[in-house]
Amino acid sequence: MRCLNVLQYYMLSQNFCLADSPTPWQCGFQDPATASMESIIDLHHDLMFFLIAIFTLVVWLGARLCFFYHYSRVSVPHKFNHHTNLELIWALLPSLIIMLIAFPSLTLIYSFDHITDNPACTVRVIGRQWYWQYELKENVTTDFTNIKRLLEL
Repeated sequence: MRCLNVLQYYMLSQNFCLADSPTPWQCGFQDPATASMESIIDLHHDLMFFLIAIFTLVVWLGARLCFFYHYSRVSVPHKFNHHTNLELIWALLPSLIIMLIAFPSLTLIYSFDHITDNPACTVRVIGRQWYWQYELKENVTTDFTNIKRLLEL
């Protein structure tokens, strides 16, 4: 019974044990193991909604223009040079969309700053002339690989 408690403690202390694993031909994200990944997935879903809505609107408008203003339907084209309101709309609308995308994504990026203050693992990669050299520095406070240390808990 003591071994089962140690195993449960080990499983609960590791986040990656509780995470989902990929499946063959999987589409979409795995189940998130951290709150930051959950917020990344939420941002992705929000952006995909707007992307699909804009794509649908552009395809619909393009199809209407091709159908209603085909040269076989309109023999004499309309002549106008400047449409100030239309130019303002298609200049301001993309900048507004970019700002609406930028605010949530920048908030998400700045929320990662607290993670880099105390990293769990730091990898230093040095490029030599013919090979790469890797140095690992782990900031682990407990050692779960030592069996004697696990039994003391």
